Amino acid sequence: MRVLGISLGHDTNFALVEDGCVIAMMEAERYYRRKRYKLICTNLKRGRQINTYQYIDLADLEFFLDFVGRHWGRRYDAVAVQNQGRRPEFVNLQMLLRQAGYQIGGAHHVDHHLSHAALAFYTSPFDDALVLSYDGAGNDGITVLFHGRPDGLEYVERSPIQFGQNYNNLGYIIGITPNAANDTAGKLMGLTAYGQIRSEWIPFARRYVREYRGLVRKPVAELDSYGAGHRINAIGLEDIPDLQDCVALVESVPGVGPARLRNGLLPEIHLSGPEHDLAQDLARTVQRVWTEEVLEVVRPFSQRSRNLCIVGGCALNGITNFAFQQTGWFGGTYMVPNASDCGLSAGAALLAYHRVTGLPFGGTNEYFSPYLGLEPFDRDELPSLRQRYPHRILNDPEVPETLARLIHDDLIVGVIRGRYEIGPRALGNRSILCNPLNPNMRDILNQKVKHREWYRPFAPVAPAEDASRYFTNAADIPYMSVICHTRPEFAERLPSITHVDGSARLQTVRREQNAFLYDTLRAFEKLSGMPILLNTSFNPAGEPILNYCAVGLEMLTTTDLDLVLIDNTFFCAPGRENLLRRCETTSDRHPVAEPVEAGA
Repeated sequence: MRVLGISLGHDTNFALVEDGCVIAMMEAERYYRRKRYKLICTNLKRGRQINTYQYIDLADLEFFLDFVGRHWGRRYDAVAVQNQGRRPEFVNLQMLLRQAGYQIGGAHHVDHHLSHAALAFYTSPFDDALVLSYDGAGNDGITVLFHGRPDGLEYVERSPIQFGQNYNNLGYIIGITPNAANDTAGKLMGLTAYGQIRSEWIPFARRYVREYRGLVRKPVAELDSYGAGHRINAIGLEDIPDLQDCVALVESVPGVGPARLRNGLLPEIHLSGPEHDLAQDLARTVQRVWTEEVLEVVRPFSQRSRNLCIVGGCALNGITNFAFQQTGWFGGTYMVPNASDCGLSAGAALLAYHRVTGLPFGGTNEYFSPYLGLEPFDRDELPSLRQRYPHRILNDPEVPETLARLIHDDLIVGVIRGRYEIGPRALGNRSILCNPLNPNMRDILNQKVKHREWYRPFAPVAPAEDASRYFTNAADIPYMSVICHTRPEFAERLPSITHVDGSARLQTVRREQNAFLYDTLRAFEKLSGMPILLNTSFNPAGEPILNYCAVGLEMLTTTDLDLVLIDNTFFCAPGRENLLRRCETTSDRHPVAEPVEAGA
C-alpha cells in the first residue's frame, strides 16, 4: 500500500510510505534554501502574498506537487494531510492534486499532534508506549500525551502549558536575535550552559512557564523579518528584583514606570543580550524549571507504559530528553530525527496506513534511517562543477582513511554524500567534519565558517559501541537528540565538542547505519587514539542544511572551509590546489596512535 503524506504550513514536507515504512521524504526548505519554508493553499489566489515571515505563491506549491510526482509517481492508495485542521485548504489541496495528474484512492485529514505521535510510535521498537508530543501549538492541543498500543493511538491528556511558546519567548526577553522564522529556541538552548541556577528566581520562573500565554502579534507592513511582530510576555519574570534595572518598556506608556504598569498590561522586558550574566543565569534557571515542569506533566502517567516516545518541536531540547532518561521511569525512550514539524507528513501517512489496513503494530526491529531525503538536486551538474573547481577523484575504499588524515591535520571538510538526512541535525551525509582535539576549532568554525554566535556548541560523533567510554550517554543517540556530558577525564582532550558546562550533544553511529561515517571514525582513531569527530551541519549562515553541490562548493570561496568531499571527489577553491596534494593515498605520514587512556 502506497500513501503520500503532505504537511502544509511552515516546515512543509512530503513523505512516501509503502506498506507501513517511510521510504522517502522531501522538505521544501532544502529546495528553496530558506529555513522552515512554507507552501500553503488557504486560498487559490495567484501571485506573491505576504505570510508572516515569507512570501507565499500558489505556483510554488503547484511546482512542488509536480516535483514530487516526477520523483515518486502520481498513483497512491491514499493521501494523508496535516495542515493544523484547516478544512478549506484540505479541499483546495485535493483539487490541486487532481489538476497535477495524481490518482489517489482516499484522502485523510490528520490532526497535528496525532501526526507527531504517529511518526514517533509507528517507527519505534515498542508495541506499547506513552507518547509525549509538545511544540508551539496544534489544532488538537499544545502539550499532548497519547498511549500507543497495537490497535492504535489514544489521547490521554492535554496540558495547557505552552512549553514551545514560553521557551521561544524567553529568547526574546534575553535579547537573542531570532532566525528568519522568528525562532530563538535553538540558540537559547546553547546559552543555558553559561549561566548559574538562581534559586531565588525559581518561583518566578515556575510562574512564567506555567502561566505564559502568547500575546497577539504586532502588525507589520512588510515581511515579519527577525521577529518584528513578536510581542514579549514577561509574566512572572518582571517581578524578579535583579531584573528591574534592566527593564525597558518597548511599548511605553507616558508617566507609567515598570512597577506601576499593571491592570492587565504586561511590560515587555529586554535584557541587554546573551553576553551578560543576568541573561545567562535567567536562561539556565528557566531551563531547569522548564525541564522539571515537562517531567511533571508526564509523571502522573508514567505507570501506563514501560516505554516513552518524545516528539514535537520541543523534543529537540536534548537537555530535557536526557533528564527523562535519568528518571528511571521508563525502560526505553525513543526520539525520531525529524521530531519537529518537518516530520508531520510521515506521521500522517503512517496513521492513515494503519487506519486503512487495520493491521496491529508490534514495534519495529528496523532502524529508522534518517537518510531519506533526495540526492543533491544539482547532481547532474557535477561535470561542469569539476571544470570550475580543482578536484581529485579517489577510489571509494580510499576515501574514509584520506578524509580522516585531512581532519587530523586540522583541515575543515564539508561532506556531501548520498541522500540527505531528514530533520534539523546533520548526521554525516551533509556535514562539516573536523578535529575535536584542536582547542581552537570551535572558534574557527563559529567565526570563519558558520558565522554564528560565539556561545553555540558543536556536536561530537562517535561509534555507538565506544561512546559511553567518553560520554555519559545511557543508550545510543543516533539522531543527536540527547545532550549528555563528556566524561571529565576526557573533557580537556575534547575541547571543541565539550560545552562550557561539560555537556555534549552526542551522535552515535553503528556501521550498518552509516558505513562511510563509521569507517572514517575508525580511521581517525588510528591517527589520534580517539574515534570521535566534530560534526556540524553543512550550510551557509542563515540557510537550512544544503542539498545543492554548487552551494557547498561556493563556501570554499566565501568561508574558510578547506575542502568539500562530494561522493569520492575532493574539491578545493581555485588557487589552493596544494590541498589536493594532501589527499594522497599511497602512504600515511602519521604514525599509528595508541588508544587514549582516561587521564592521559
